[in-house]
Amino acid sequence: MIDINGRNPFAKLNYKEINQKFGGNFGVGLGGQVQEIKDFKWLDKTQNYDVPLYPQRTVVQFNSTYMELVGRQDRIRGDVTFGSLFFLGLISGVIYLGFVILYDEFLTGSFLLGILASTITLAFIVAFIYLLALLSTELFSYTYLPIRFNRKTRKVYVRQANRQVQVFDWDDLKFYMATTYKDGGDVRGITLADDGVTITGMFSLPFVNSLGADRHDEGTLLGHFEFVRRYMEGNAKQFKEVKSAVRYVHPVHEKRETPLVSLQRVKLGYHASHVNQENPGTFRLVLAEYLLMPFAWLRYMGRLLSINTSITPKFSPEIEAECQIDPNDPYDLNKNLPEGNIEDANQPIWKKLVFSLALILFGIIMLFVFAFFIDMIGAIKGYDTGLAYKLLYWFHLV
Repeated sequence: MIDINGRNPFAKLNYKEINQKFGGNFGVGLGGQVQEIKDFKWLDKTQNYDVPLYPQRTVVQFNSTYMELVGRQDRIRGDVTFGSLFFLGLISGVIYLGFVILYDEFLTGSFLLGILASTITLAFIVAFIYLLALLSTELFSYTYLPIRFNRKTRKVYVRQANRQVQVFDWDDLKFYMATTYKDGGDVRGITLADDGVTITGMFSLPFVNSLGADRHDEGTLLGHFEFVRRYMEGNAKQFKEVKSAVRYVHPVHEKRETPLVSLQRVKLGYHASHVNQENPGTFRLVLAEYLLMPFAWLRYMGRLLSINTSITPKFSPEIEAECQIDPNDPYDLNKNLPEGNIEDANQPIWKKLVFSLALILFGIIMLFVFAFFIDMIGAIKGYDTGLAYKLLYWFHLV
């Protein structure tokens, strides 16, 4: 259930485009039913696009046999967790209040008001169950949903959001680039039935351009597609170009990301999406985003919780047998770390200490913000919780 269509974490266990037919109006709607796609453009796997190659920090493994990328949902991992927990807390309070009202109304014989309160309470119970189901899409799941491109077998292995692995033949895939009205542009791979118009399979490349797909052959979306296309289709020279474009690998196939790495992944949301995110200079913060730092902290907390309650996904022994790596492969970037990983590993100790202290300090500040919020809610209800004062006492500030 995790972000099955690459756009919406509330989506069900299948792409809504599956089993839909398309014709000449595909860019407007699939079979007249899907109306969100615009700026539609087919992409040719056999055409060499003269654009910069953009891995966009999505690479998990890279070698001469296969390249594995994170799933599309990795950039928003944790958002569903903190959002669901927040609303679960609010709804729990409403449900509790509803039961108190029910008890009072039925006790005094006000059955009409009791029935009204029962209906409202039942609606919130349904919402509570829905949020629990939504929360399960990120908690006790997989740490990421891998997309593996095998250069030798020309197969693509995708762990879909229903947690099942789907295997595509690269040569059967058709790709398109499009934007949506809601959340920018992406690139999709699809397979078609024998009739040539019915979609039978689909997956999304990991990167999302929040500015939308460019109407020409430039742009990060096309550069991201060309990065994958050239890995699968390119000659030896182009393969080396693809390798050189990777400055970072995110080796979550071995173990869960650390809290520091989780913070770095959350920070990717503040990188300019229309440029090469492998470049450290793409990090930008404007005044409005500084004001949203508490929100970013909540995203970070949600990511920590979701990652650390989940397990690392593994492909089947049959798939791993098809993906054997030469132990002496000179292009294995997980053994020969690229430039960005080396830079991160060689940070001075003082910088790591300052960063860690700043992280702890901001966490304490957010704890006080939460305490003041609880105190305000209590004051509205006529209770003096005194949580903020207790925190001040615990930290010996009073």
